[in-house]
Amino acid sequence: MRLTAEQWIAEADRICAEYEGRLDELAQPDDLDGLAKMAAEAEPIAEEGLDALRRLGPPDALEERVDEWLARTAENVRAIGELREAAEAGDETRVQELASAGLDNEAAADRLARDLGLDECAASGP
Repeated sequence: MRLTAEQWIAEADRICAEYEGRLDELAQPDDLDGLAKMAAEAEPIAEEGLDALRRLGPPDALEERVDEWLARTAENVRAIGELREAAEAGDETRVQELASAGLDNEAAADRLARDLGLDECAASGP
């Protein structure tokens, strides 16, 4: 079912707030072992949030921009798994590279979210 723009924005922001809240509850890591554990816990939460966002039926007028935003968001979710793998391997250099790339991609996703009229999703990911 296609939602109106207002309905889609409200639902997407609700989903982002819910899943960002769940991610915020995870313990912040002190070292690579902690990062690996946190990423392992974050990955399924982020995937579930992304799936919930994908199930929303955006209006035709927003669909192309929504698809672009969801692609950026999916890239961030995928990066969580890569970050976990790098942390488990003790590869600090790769962790730093992934963190830097993730910040850049998150900034781009936030810009797209703001362009779509999203508030909660513009400051966070699922």
